[in-house]
Amino acid sequence: MNTIMVATNFSPLNEKLIDLAQVFTSTVYLLHVVLPNEDISYRDKKEMGQEFAEESSALNEQAQQLRHQGIETHALLLEGIATVAILEEADRLSADLIVLGGVGKRRSTVLGDDLVHKIVKQSQLPVLVLP
Repeated sequence: MNTIMVATNFSPLNEKLIDLAQVFTSTVYLLHVVLPNEDISYRDKKEMGQEFAEESSALNEQAQQLRHQGIETHALLLEGIATVAILEEADRLSADLIVLGGVGKRRSTVLGDDLVHKIVKQSQLPVLVLP
């Protein structure tokens, strides 16, 4: 298992993920998807820009946590519809496994039951769902 793609919503990293990545000496791609910012006002765009910067920082912090564990890690922040972005990025990366889990702080980033169900149903790759 060379490549693990982890869709994150900034919940604390699961120890099982760290163990898995270390056992298989896998490269981990941490992926976070934000909603498209089409058709929003200037004020909203400014707020979205600030939010994007905060999410980028949080993503890089999580990537750094994995790097400190000796795991090769890359951080990816994408804009789009979460289900589509996760599946397309897993395909683009030739991922061996998609990891999902946790409950986010914002509705736009929550890896909720519906999203998890859609990814499990539509993915042609193994999907590991962590609590």
